Amino acid sequence: MREMERKSVLQRGTLLRLVGLLLVLWATRWLALDALPLHNDEGLHLTRALAVWDGHPFWAISDGKIVNHWLIAALVPQSAPVIAGRAATILVALVGFSAGYTLLWRRFGERAALLGGALWIAAPYLFFFERLAFSDAQAGALVVVTLWAALTFTRSGRLRDAVLTGLALGVATLFKFTAAPYALGVLLVIALAGDLSARVRWRGLAAIAVTGAACFVVPLAYVLVKEGGFETAFGWLGGGGEGGALDNLRRLWSQLVGFQGDVWAALLIGGLALFVALRPGGRDAGLLALSWALPLLVIVVLGKEVQSRHFVVALPLALLLAGAGLSAGLERLPRGAALPIGAVLIGVLAVQSGVVMRQAARSPGDLILPVEIRTEHITQHSAGFGLREAMRELPQTVGSPDEPIVASMFPDSCRRANFYAPEGYALRCVTAPGLDALLAALAESETVYVLVERAPVGLDPSTLEVPATQVAAYPRPGETAEEASVTLWRVERAPDS
Repeated sequence: MREMERKSVLQRGTLLRLVGLLLVLWATRWLALDALPLHNDEGLHLTRALAVWDGHPFWAISDGKIVNHWLIAALVPQSAPVIAGRAATILVALVGFSAGYTLLWRRFGERAALLGGALWIAAPYLFFFERLAFSDAQAGALVVVTLWAALTFTRSGRLRDAVLTGLALGVATLFKFTAAPYALGVLLVIALAGDLSARVRWRGLAAIAVTGAACFVVPLAYVLVKEGGFETAFGWLGGGGEGGALDNLRRLWSQLVGFQGDVWAALLIGGLALFVALRPGGRDAGLLALSWALPLLVIVVLGKEVQSRHFVVALPLALLLAGAGLSAGLERLPRGAALPIGAVLIGVLAVQSGVVMRQAARSPGDLILPVEIRTEHITQHSAGFGLREAMRELPQTVGSPDEPIVASMFPDSCRRANFYAPEGYALRCVTAPGLDALLAALAESETVYVLVERAPVGLDPSTLEVPATQVAAYPRPGETAEEASVTLWRVERAPDS
């Protein structure tokens, strides 16, 4: 009886610690969630979420992101699109974190779970992408759920756990195709982990395969009929592009060293090394390491040009395994040394990550980021700086919502900008540069406003044969007003027209 009571107390303590960490994870991700403007792909996901409400749940899914927008749609993005889109990622992260904490606690102990959880929360790489309406961090969290379910099956041998594994793998892949290589990790775990009989393993693999395949029946049929296939999704395959796998590895390394603060990366690399060297938990630890590393290797070798966000699918599991490795290393220290050293590690992580999170909330344009991420999310047209500020000022710069406003930019940029439109205002989205749309608007109104992204994407209104005056300029971080990438112009009908 006392032993049962002791276990019950320990389990309640574990649950309380998990709840506490979940609250910390939620708080760090939720703080100033809308500070960074919408990225181009976020606007696309929000557009798809709105299409769900219009009765088109599989609109434009040939890029391999099939259901991630369903969760956004469930959060009613019409009222607060930026928050709804990014909150969906946070919700999936909370689910993945819970599965990962439970996995570490059951397999490697409470200290491993705490360290793995701390790394997950503190890593600026994961922090950045868990605050975006992207499917990469979502798929990474669901990969953790998948391996947790697979390990659960290797302990129970129950068919329902195999079905859960297949469902988790199917959903992770439906969120983003980069999760598909982790089917290899599931195969390794089901085939070799635990002490199940061969018959039970084969039955489990069959159930996983059937369940996972069933997840794709409807979307596959839709795409084949409506869109012809997943050419866009598979476009990233190609043997590493011009630089090959070494170029992809260079990109991966730049993510590890390019964020502000270096403790998280050192602990990640050192923890993974300790996990492989010490193999806490025996054979299953080696299988988990392979289940993480081999799919990542597939992505690196086969990826034509693996972008920063693509690696995120492997990041949550890596952080968890690193936590288990660090815990195993602390256990080798002299008695009494593990607790203070572990506390110091978590404290330094908290301080460094706190600086990053504070900057992300107050001035995300000044974040220290890897070059690829900074270019894509801060300075290029795929970032939302300039567009957001221009849309918010339309009541002051344009005045009447009845004045036509033509968007001289890519259609995706226009749709994304409209998520920031004040009530009554909206850009007319056309194919860039939009000269025909401008002339058509001038035919119906003496004055037309044009929101322009810098040529060669958009028009140069000053070269038009009609009166044009620049009303405002909206520089991106690092630009001056004179070289602003986003400008608003007032164009008037020619006097003799």
